[in-house]
Amino acid sequence: MATDGSGLLSRASLGSRLFERLAAPSHPVLRQEADELVAVVESIKRHLVDLLNSHPGNSACAPELGLLDFNDATIGVLDLERNIQQAICQCIERYEPRVKRVDVESLPNHGDPLQLRFQVHATVALGKENTQATIDLLLNNKRYQCLN
Repeated sequence: MATDGSGLLSRASLGSRLFERLAAPSHPVLRQEADELVAVVESIKRHLVDLLNSHPGNSACAPELGLLDFNDATIGVLDLERNIQQAICQCIERYEPRVKRVDVESLPNHGDPLQLRFQVHATVALGKENTQATIDLLLNNKRYQCLN
């Protein structure tokens, strides 16, 4: 990782999204490594919300981008959860280059049976180093949200 000699990382050395980098101040922001990890994971979360709420056919440059609408009442609940888990995993692996080794698990949601909760476990690539991240997702009213 690129440091300035004092152990601080430049913002450009790790994975922010293009528009986040364009909106950032023109001078590099120096942060501690832990702060940089938090910033990268927050950026990944924002991207996942955008990505998972997109639907195939809505992007001219990537027609397969996004998830299908799983509103088919003929699919059983367990099959539905399993299909959504696989679709989330494949979508993240394909369209989020900052993560690898993605595993998605379904979580019980005792509060509202109409909401589906998932937990994404992934390895976040930080330059030459990698770290584990866990992201909780909620599918509520056809929209994905990050909970943590």
